[in-house]
Amino acid sequence: MDEFLGIADKMVIYNLRSSWFQISKLYNEMAFVHDTSVSMAFVLLAINETEGTPVTKIAPRMGMEPNSLSRILKSMEEKEFIYRKRDDVDKRMAFVCLTELGKEKREIALKAVFRLEKAIVNQLDEDKLAAFFEVARHIPDAIDEFKEKMASYEAS
Repeated sequence: MDEFLGIADKMVIYNLRSSWFQISKLYNEMAFVHDTSVSMAFVLLAINETEGTPVTKIAPRMGMEPNSLSRILKSMEEKEFIYRKRDDVDKRMAFVCLTELGKEKREIALKAVFRLEKAIVNQLDEDKLAAFFEVARHIPDAIDEFKEKMASYEAS
């Protein structure tokens, strides 16, 4: 076996990355059929179906940068999946709302997410699933700690 693969196979970060790559590839294949993308599908899922969602709340819900979201939202408007409306009270606040087509695409995305979730969960017993979530809960703390250490290295 290739030395890199032997080492990488034992690394949490490599396994997370390769698993997400497989998920992303599958979702992109599914999304392509529906004239959308994984990013668009996740935006559709982040929008409140009846009331819309403030633009400022979407990027944090998805863990992405606002700059990247702007391009996605523009593309989604062009495809007529969403529209923007100003708040009646605070005109500075803009809401992203789903069009009827957007609601249809959201439903397709929702079904795809839950089908894959079920397929993955069906492969795991309760103990393995609990262990997965236990590990996953520690990742944000580990990342924050890593960032702090990197900042202190850069400062010195």
